[in-house]
Amino acid sequence: MKKTSFVLAVLVLAVGLTACGPMETNSSRPRVPMPSSVPTQPVYATADDVMEAMGDGGLECRLLRRARANFGSGLDCVVEIMGTEVENEIQVLDPARFSRDDIGDSIAVGREVYRHTIVAAGNWYIWVRYPVFAPQVAKALKGVVLPPTGQGRRS
Repeated sequence: MKKTSFVLAVLVLAVGLTACGPMETNSSRPRVPMPSSVPTQPVYATADDVMEAMGDGGLECRLLRRARANFGSGLDCVVEIMGTEVENEIQVLDPARFSRDDIGDSIAVGREVYRHTIVAAGNWYIWVRYPVFAPQVAKALKGVVLPPTGQGRRS
């Protein structure tokens, strides 16, 4: 039983790492650069800074959980918009280690494979769990909405 649990944990970790964060890979999928519509600013040092900026923009986001990340920082928070609780998954990549194209490639995986609606700018991006509210999140943070692409799973 312990061996099965260990193997399952390793598989879950491997899938999570490839789906959520930037990784250097030799896959056959070509790397996707950051869309040209994504502004270069604002840049934030941490996901907490993005969450604080959401508050400054009129969307107080309550921390749900922090993500362990070797690429920068990440967290999930929830904000109430028009009476609906909207969960947001924030990722901030360290610009000293990752280029805009690295960030763009991570965004592309979310949009193409998982069909996520993403809000992005600078060195960060957010998966807004209810796409209908992505424009409000983008406005609060001076980012842009990137709709899903591809034929992957929808979430």
